[in-house]
Amino acid sequence: MSTVHVLGHVVRRGVEVAQNHIAGISPETIARLQHDAALREKTGDEVKPWELLPILIPVILSLVLVASIRYTIGDVMASLAMIESPSSTAIIEPRSTNPPKYAEDAPPAYSDEPDAPIAEKEAFIPTETTPESDVDVEVTVISHKPITSKIVATIGLLHRTGGFRARWRGLGLSILYHGLHGTFANLLAGLMGFGFVGHFFSYIFVSIGLMRVHMVWTHSMIAAPSAKPWYRRIVPRKQCRALLLPSLVFAVAQQAAFILPVAVAFAVGLPNIKHEHLADAANHENCGKMVLMGLRFLAVPATAIFVALAVLLPAAVTLTRVEALLLPEDEQTIVPFDKAAIMGDIDLSAWRSFDRSARLRIIKLYAKMVMAQFTIIFVGLHLALLSLFVMGSDRIVIAVKSAAAELQLIAIEAHKEAIKNGAQ
Repeated sequence: MSTVHVLGHVVRRGVEVAQNHIAGISPETIARLQHDAALREKTGDEVKPWELLPILIPVILSLVLVASIRYTIGDVMASLAMIESPSSTAIIEPRSTNPPKYAEDAPPAYSDEPDAPIAEKEAFIPTETTPESDVDVEVTVISHKPITSKIVATIGLLHRTGGFRARWRGLGLSILYHGLHGTFANLLAGLMGFGFVGHFFSYIFVSIGLMRVHMVWTHSMIAAPSAKPWYRRIVPRKQCRALLLPSLVFAVAQQAAFILPVAVAFAVGLPNIKHEHLADAANHENCGKMVLMGLRFLAVPATAIFVALAVLLPAAVTLTRVEALLLPEDEQTIVPFDKAAIMGDIDLSAWRSFDRSARLRIIKLYAKMVMAQFTIIFVGLHLALLSLFVMGSDRIVIAVKSAAAELQLIAIEAHKEAIKNGAQ
């Protein structure tokens, strides 16, 4: 599910909850909010806006870095890893009639450099003779390590392709695609109604409708730079029939990755678990109950990981490889991609040609992305907490509490004014 779609749903639910809350608010609550709003004036310890910068700057930088890592590794590098095919080089050279006398005179079969390709110096074609001349040849097959197996190597390739900004290549089309997708999906869901079911079908319908825009976004990430504007790189509709089923499966997989963990959470009763239940089990040292609650909590992330690996990943790989297959002939991918490997049933062969080592490579890439994001969040959070400690947490807590109370009072007044105008 796209971020825009999720945020739109959350905002709508937030507005509904806020309206229901405001409609039933009590006078005692209003009095408490008025008291909290006046805390800053009573204490006389005003927090200047610039004093919050040491707290806000680490938070903002962390969010920007996390988003950048998500796009660079999770979209650009992942797309390249999904299409990269194994490559090798064969070097044919005459066999030496005078073999080296000592082992140290022989050329090394393997380089001491850690990233050097693997060279097989065995006689792949031991002896080849022709009637015209008797010539012994030796074939050295060099298997190249995939570029996308290392983040540093992939970034180096991107820099050589399009400079420093190439790590965010296709970002504009990503914003365009997700903006169009979120807008049309929400509008269609509003017209269709049916609540959650309407959102489900509208998301899938819009995904299929925008599949060519999604393909242009993929091409902008995996192909060499092009001077054509993005709208001229859209593949004609007649050539996109092979894209229908992978786009449909990927859209359903995205919905499943969001719906199934939520369904499991409700199935195991997580929304009904209260803090008092956990405290009661801990106080009575009921190990069985604590273990059961722990398993209920772990069921949700376990379901999310399983769906991501077993459903979403194959769908994403299949769609990306089919999109790469439809790349125009006058454009080339920046990593080796064997189009001949996708033969017959395109949908099945697109996934089957993505071998086990490639699947492990893409999973490791996503794991590295998550670890990098957690590291950034951990460092940013500690920097913000350190700034909060230096400035004095009491002052900040009072300022935040007072500001939140003021916002709630403003919302209550606005709601009352809206009801008054509606009654008139």
